[in-house]
Amino acid sequence: MQNWRIWLLIFFILISVVILGFRGIDFGIDFKGGTLFTIEFSEKVTDSEQKARIAQTVSQRLDWTGLRDTTVTFFGDEFVLAQLAETDSDTVARIESLLQKQGRFEATIDGNLLFTGEALKITRDPTHGYGFRQEGDFVRWYLPFTLNEKAATRFRDLTFHKCALISFDAGTGKQYECEKTFFFIDRPTEAVIVIPGALFISDRELLLAGAPEHGIFGDLRIEELLANGSAPHITIDSDGFTPEQLEELQVLSQAKKTAIVPSTIGAEIVSELESLGFEIRYVEEIDGKPWIWDALGVRSVINLSEDVAHMDVPTREEAEILTNLQITGLANDFESAQERLSNLDILLSSGSLPVSVKSISKESISPLLGENFLSTVIWMAILAIIVVAIVVFLRYRVVSITAPLVFMIFCETLITVALASMISKFDLGAVAGIIAAVGTGIDTEIIITDELLRGEVSEQVSSLVTRVKRAFFIVFAAASVSLATMLPIVFIGFGMGKLVGFAITTSMGVLVGVLITRPAFGELARLAVEKHEQKTEAKQEAKK
Repeated sequence: MQNWRIWLLIFFILISVVILGFRGIDFGIDFKGGTLFTIEFSEKVTDSEQKARIAQTVSQRLDWTGLRDTTVTFFGDEFVLAQLAETDSDTVARIESLLQKQGRFEATIDGNLLFTGEALKITRDPTHGYGFRQEGDFVRWYLPFTLNEKAATRFRDLTFHKCALISFDAGTGKQYECEKTFFFIDRPTEAVIVIPGALFISDRELLLAGAPEHGIFGDLRIEELLANGSAPHITIDSDGFTPEQLEELQVLSQAKKTAIVPSTIGAEIVSELESLGFEIRYVEEIDGKPWIWDALGVRSVINLSEDVAHMDVPTREEAEILTNLQITGLANDFESAQERLSNLDILLSSGSLPVSVKSISKESISPLLGENFLSTVIWMAILAIIVVAIVVFLRYRVVSITAPLVFMIFCETLITVALASMISKFDLGAVAGIIAAVGTGIDTEIIITDELLRGEVSEQVSSLVTRVKRAFFIVFAAASVSLATMLPIVFIGFGMGKLVGFAITTSMGVLVGVLITRPAFGELARLAVEKHEQKTEAKQEAKK
């Protein structure tokens, strides 16, 4: 007990107990359940600033409240691995829908860009209109925002006097018909819209009639929508493409790489588009909702009012620059209204991704499965320790030597788990790293024990202290090899997820062993061997 190595071990054991007692273990989704999203981008991202922006944007879309357990890491230059401690199917589907969008927000009028998402800031103050209001059988939602000075000036210039006087009433005053403003998320400016003639006619009727449950108020011409969507469109009949349309598509394919089609379109049409070099993007048809609404990424269409268009001001320079505006829409109930408002809020607040999303896949781990993982790992650890203890005892046949070795397995595991919990989550990668580190530790402890029990004739080697030093030379060499293998993964393996976690915990376990547990074990083993040799000598003397 007077040896500093033993006191160092006791100190770290106490610290580890305190850490685990007050802080506990922060389990990852492998043990407490969650969802892993793999996001593939349409092009490589090599710039470190862009990667940081993408990671921040994805993280905000995953966890806008900051209350969920999320991890976002790049894997190479084209993939992002995003982990979320959430297993509810509806919530996961909603988050997946948010992640699939690039999130590029644009507002237009007469086909001209008014402002983008980077120019606005959301105002979440109910006193400024943020929230919901019952309106007949529907619920209207409101999302107020503030424009920066440059965007507000452009908004004034492009909307000035965009209303036409249609009548005059002595009681109510002048009556105006005003232009519409269109709000888009991921407007497909780099795509071609291919729409069957029957669907085009159906959409035209739905837009004119309106579909309030989908936020479409009616009196909207499909030509207006297409003009502001800025995507060329091809309307085909039941016979497919005409020669003129194929020729037009051939020209468009030089600049437009994607063809947006209904999910029910014929395979022959798709085959012809692919032969022209287009990538196909399917958009689902929803009953009662114009297909072109989702194909163009429309979120809302709002008529200007005469005061916003400054119809009472003679010149544009005298018009007030408005910085406070709002987006509004309708929904069937409060739940749907809240979801639409929240989704748009998250997309606008998180910002747009610098590149578009090519595909996204998800893998779910249920909490029950995670609990089974944890119980299995615990039982495997207990079984492994028992097997190691039996093998070591059969090897040396001395309890005083076997006991310190088994005790060090517990100590090394305890300290490594406590220290690892301070910097990372406890997932399968961390478990594998701890097992690898402890396995290396057992190996080196057996080397120390064997060196102490060699008992060569030479005086230089027969000294127990010398034998310990010789054993530690081998121990440090083995540890150096382990660290040399793991550290490159830690420093250059950014985005490799569990592999980095495995490398960190393995390196940490190796350092704990070399700096804390192995020196203490060397002292305990030296004392045990010394007593064992003394007993052996005493027995031999007694026999004589």
